[in-house]
Amino acid sequence: MKIAISADCFSAYTSGFPVRGMTLALIKNNPDVKFVLLYTRRGHPASLDYFFNEINTLSNVEVRYFHDSRYCIAIKRLFARRYVRLDEDCDCFLNPGHIEYIRGFKGIQICSLADLSTLKGLSTYKYAFFYKYQNRLFYKFILPKLTRVVTISNYTKNDLIEFYPHIANKILCIYNGIDSFWFDSIIYDVDYKKLGIDSPYFIWWGLISRRKNIYNLIAAYKNVKVRNPSFPKLLLIGNIEGYMADIIKEFDDNVVNIPFQDNYTLKSLVRNSCGLIFPSLYEGFGLPVIEAFSQGIGVACSDITSLPEIANGKAILFNPNDLADMERAIEALYLTKVNSCDLKDYAAKFSYERAADEYMNLIISVRRKILRQCFNY
Repeated sequence: MKIAISADCFSAYTSGFPVRGMTLALIKNNPDVKFVLLYTRRGHPASLDYFFNEINTLSNVEVRYFHDSRYCIAIKRLFARRYVRLDEDCDCFLNPGHIEYIRGFKGIQICSLADLSTLKGLSTYKYAFFYKYQNRLFYKFILPKLTRVVTISNYTKNDLIEFYPHIANKILCIYNGIDSFWFDSIIYDVDYKKLGIDSPYFIWWGLISRRKNIYNLIAAYKNVKVRNPSFPKLLLIGNIEGYMADIIKEFDDNVVNIPFQDNYTLKSLVRNSCGLIFPSLYEGFGLPVIEAFSQGIGVACSDITSLPEIANGKAILFNPNDLADMERAIEALYLTKVNSCDLKDYAAKFSYERAADEYMNLIISVRRKILRQCFNY
């Protein structure tokens, strides 16, 4: 069997992590399958050197780079024009991060969708309004042509069915996995004073956008801190700029913001925190929830979109638009003793290997179904 995989989605900062991890596990777990990674750039960014260095050690994978203009390829994709000619012996085309269709390819075509933020106008792109209607039209014509469409949560699956009920039988859910470093025993000694942390703290980490609801998080934390001056600090990990940075300055050293850290420093900071507060207004999955569980710490998160599904009754839920309810959850998180072993066992189910196995099983089952139809048995 030969599987072609679109590698462009590997470059995404946050959503690229589970996609790269699943792809690497898929290739490693299936040494008898030939894989071809299609990268529509002249070379990969330096930040992905570690990934492609490992890929290059595997004998069952080939990386192909394209030399056409990225804009030319983007236009061809938009109109479902053929921008790549797949090998005649290729059985399946897989894009684990985006929706696209290869015109003229007769094999299996499977694409994955993280969330519907673009369709709902929640995208952080500069021209979000344009992309909202462009993608709605694009998906309307492309999705029916795909063999299967994978979502990363049942929430996103049901959301997609509401937009396109005529393809409901093609949509299925395969949960994201989290990076293996969350599960190993390596822990870094962190210089907390250097980071400006000299007392217990709650934690949040991720990319800053409006839907992450950081403004309300800070406002709710402020109210709790006023009532309880000895309450733990709030540590925000991510690049916070503009008006949000000015708001943080008003809290002196009670709200600490540091830039993104390396994997094991982040892991240590999470493990030693009082808990994760995750007030997002919209998520297709919510990786930090599972990452926090993997370290045996409690979570307070929004009670909307995919988060109740992913938390699975193991987090304190709150209304992200209600400051009083968020304050209640923050205080409850501090007072509640969690079952760390139970949380770690639950998080262990979300591995790259499990996701890769589910993708491979999907490809095999679809291929068998097509063969049965061809030979009428």
